[in-house]
Amino acid sequence: MKRKGKIDWKVKLVFSILCGTILVIGLLFGITYGYFVRKLTLNNEKIVHMTFEEAEKDLKVMMGNAEDQLNRFSNNALAWEFSANNFSSTVQQSIVIKKIIQNFDEMISANTDVYGFAILNGDGRTAVSTAEKKSRTGETKISDSMQSFLRECKKNYPYVNWRAGNEIEISDESQLCTLTNRPVLLGVKALGEADGSWEDSYLLVALDEEDVQKSYGQAVYNGSEAVLVNGERKIISATGKEFLGTVYEPEEENQNIIHDISYNGWTLINMIPKKNYLREAKDIRNFGIILGILASLGMIVVAIGWSRKYTGPIQSLMEQMESVGKEQLDIVKPKKAGLPELDNLNEEFYSTVQKLKSYIRRLQDVEQEKAKEELLALQYQINPHFLYNSLNSIRWMALMTNNTKIADSLVTLSKVIMPILRNPAFTWKLKDEIEFLKNYTEMMQIRYGNYMEYHVDCKPCLQEEVFPRFILQPVIENCFVHGGSTTEVREIFIRIRKTENENFFIEVQNTGVRLDGCKIAEINQAMQKPGKDGSHIGLSNIYKRLKLLYGEKGNVWMESDSGGVFVYIAF
Repeated sequence: MKRKGKIDWKVKLVFSILCGTILVIGLLFGITYGYFVRKLTLNNEKIVHMTFEEAEKDLKVMMGNAEDQLNRFSNNALAWEFSANNFSSTVQQSIVIKKIIQNFDEMISANTDVYGFAILNGDGRTAVSTAEKKSRTGETKISDSMQSFLRECKKNYPYVNWRAGNEIEISDESQLCTLTNRPVLLGVKALGEADGSWEDSYLLVALDEEDVQKSYGQAVYNGSEAVLVNGERKIISATGKEFLGTVYEPEEENQNIIHDISYNGWTLINMIPKKNYLREAKDIRNFGIILGILASLGMIVVAIGWSRKYTGPIQSLMEQMESVGKEQLDIVKPKKAGLPELDNLNEEFYSTVQKLKSYIRRLQDVEQEKAKEELLALQYQINPHFLYNSLNSIRWMALMTNNTKIADSLVTLSKVIMPILRNPAFTWKLKDEIEFLKNYTEMMQIRYGNYMEYHVDCKPCLQEEVFPRFILQPVIENCFVHGGSTTEVREIFIRIRKTENENFFIEVQNTGVRLDGCKIAEINQAMQKPGKDGSHIGLSNIYKRLKLLYGEKGNVWMESDSGGVFVYIAF
C-alpha cells in the first residue's frame, strides 16, 4: 500500500531519467551553442581586423597622396608670394590668387580623393577651390578654435595635422566654409616657422568623408556600423552620418571590434549588433529547444514502455519481498510480463519462498515430533533399570532351572531394549545401528526360527558416520513378518554405501518374497499416506522421519523382481 504524500519510485525513476536526458541534452547544446557563438564572434573579429588592416593602408595612402600634394605646393613660389603679401597692385594680387586657384583645380583633378584645397594667411586672407568648382577668395575671420589649431600646426611643422572638419569652428560667412560645408577630414600644413601664427600662411586639404569611409566601409556587414575615432574618442568619420561629431560609447548589445591605427592616434571601430549576427545561433538554439522537448517526450514514451517491462516486475518483486518481510509467505505466483531476466528473478524468489514455507512446515513437524520424542523419552526414563533388573532376575531363575535357551533369549532381549530406553536421540553412529540390527535379528530368529539368514555389506570407513536411529528396524521386521515360508532358508541382504554426492543409499533385499507391480505401487503409495487401519506403518514411519530430517533428499520406495523384494532408502 502506497504511503500518502510519497512519490512512487517508478515516477522517481522516470523523472530521474527525464532530468538526466534534459541535463545531457542541455549540456551538449550549451557547449555547442557557446562554441558556435564563440566561433561567430572570433570570425567577426578576424574578418573586421583583416578589413581594417587594408583600410588602414588605403587611408594612409589617401592621406599620404594629399600630404604629397601639399608638400609640393608648399614649394611653389605662388604660395610664398601669397604669404608675403608684397603685391604692387591689386591686379597683381588677383593674378596670383587666380593662378593659385588654377593650381588647386589641377591638383583636385589629379587626385579624386581630394575634395578641395585652400591657402590661409594668418591675417585672414583666403583662397579656396573645391571639387564642386566652388572657388572663393577674400578675408576669413579666424575663430579661437581655428587659431588654436593653427598654433598646433606650427608646432608640428613641417608635418600635416589632421582634424575633422566639424572640429574646427568656421562660420558660414567664412571663405573656408566652402571647404568644410560637408563632412571632411581637414589636413593643415604651416608654410613656415614664424613666431606668430598670424605671421605665416597655411595650406589646407580636405578629404571627402564619404571617400574616407569607403576605405573601411567594407567591414560593414550584418547591420553593423563602422566609425573612425580620434584620440579623444570623438567620431570623426562614420558609415552612419548620425555618429559624426559624437563621443564613442560602447554598447552592450553590440560586438565592438576595435582596431588601433598606427598614426594620428586614431582608432577604427566596427559595431556589430549581436541580435543580427546571432540570428543563426538563435535558430540553432530554437532547434535545440525543440530537439530537447522531442527527446524528453521520447524518453517519457520509452520510460513508460520500460515501466511495463522493467519497473513492473521490480514492483512485483518489491511487493512480494515486503509481504515476506511481514512474515506473510502466501504470495501469488508472478506472471511473466517483463524482461526475461526479471521474470526469472521473480520466479526464483517465489520458488525460494515456497521452499522456505516447506522448510518451515518440516521444521514445525520436527519440533512436534521432537516434543513427542522428549515426552516418550521422559516416560522411558521412569525406571529403565527396573525393567533391566527384572529381566536379569528372570534370566537367573531360568539358569537355576537349567533353561539356558530362555536365559540366552533374555540376554538378547536386554541388548535390544536397552539402546531404546537409554538414548532418546534421533541419530547415532552407523556401527551402533548395525549392532542393534544384529541383536534384533537374533531376537527375531528366536521368535520365527532359524530360517532367515542375515547379511550386512558395509565398508568399515562408513562405520563412524552419523546415522538415523532405528531407520532399518521396521524393514527387517517386515522381512520376518511377511517373509513367506518358515521351512525354507531365506536371506536378508543389507547393502550400505554412499553416492558421489555423499548421500547414503541403502538396499534391503528379502529373497523369500515376490510381489507384483500393482502391489508394489499400492505399498509405495500407502507409505506416503498411511491408512487408518495401520497398514504399512513401519515404512510410513521411515518415510516420514527421513522427510523431517533430510527434506527432499530423504526417500523410501519398494521394488520387486526374481531376486525378491527390495526396499531402497536414500538420504
